[in-house]
Amino acid sequence: MKFSFLCIISAVSFFLFAEEMTPKEEFPVDSISEKSELMQSVLQGRLDTFRSGAVCSPLPDAEFQTMDQSVLYAWGMDYVCGNGIIEQDQNRIPTDEEIDWAIQHFSAKKLPFMWWTSAQVLETKGFQFGGILTGIALDIVERVPQKPPASSDLKIEIIQSESDVHTFTELAASLFAMRATATEQWGKLNASVMNRGEQVHFLARLNGVPVGSVTLSLFPSSAGIWNLATLPEYRKHGVGTSLVHAALIEAKKRHYGQVMAILMPKGMAWGLFTKLGFKEVCKFPFYVYGVAAEELEK
Repeated sequence: MKFSFLCIISAVSFFLFAEEMTPKEEFPVDSISEKSELMQSVLQGRLDTFRSGAVCSPLPDAEFQTMDQSVLYAWGMDYVCGNGIIEQDQNRIPTDEEIDWAIQHFSAKKLPFMWWTSAQVLETKGFQFGGILTGIALDIVERVPQKPPASSDLKIEIIQSESDVHTFTELAASLFAMRATATEQWGKLNASVMNRGEQVHFLARLNGVPVGSVTLSLFPSSAGIWNLATLPEYRKHGVGTSLVHAALIEAKKRHYGQVMAILMPKGMAWGLFTKLGFKEVCKFPFYVYGVAAEELEK
């Protein structure tokens, strides 16, 4: 993520295409106006977050490029979700030349990557279908949902120290099946985006023991929730919901009107978000290269 502000603005301009991405029946929201606002929050939040990770990354292979019909981002991590290509139109079929160039580009950096597209032609080039991500969003203009019940021993804190960033990273990375190298790289990235004020990391402690994490991304044009993770033995005890609620409160304090998130396929967080009022607004099929799709399901 090492390109100029003008490049970033030009990348933003082509993500205003809500009607092209998902059929109307996939937007269970209350009005056309609300649908448009929630959709825009998801599209903008996706672009802002992946751009930020590339621009803020201290890793040598990080970069951000705008191309004719897509955006290329690389956090420089040995982790597939941190590198990829986002299509302007997810139904566009990339040319053989474009696909070959992308493979060569990321392979030269020894980075796995994902392609946000529905183009099955990628399978002929060695890509695996990763699944379908779900874009969701919540309008908090009027209010934030009521705080859920949780143990009085559960404390949610905004982290600021390097030691807490390390704790946050180790906890979340263990649940995201990151290898040691990627975990170390992600720790450096997490500290960088936090220090630049583009992400706020939350840590949940139960009786002083770290049990969960979440990140709130903060940009002039979007706010989003990422990195939600709870240790298996502490799930279904309100930890995840309390983390998301804390992030929503922080977004409200900073005067954001909508908060977005993108859920992984087969994720367990769907019920948690819907109980808080989040609504599904779009789908994102994707393919992966350089890693087995099964790695994303761990």
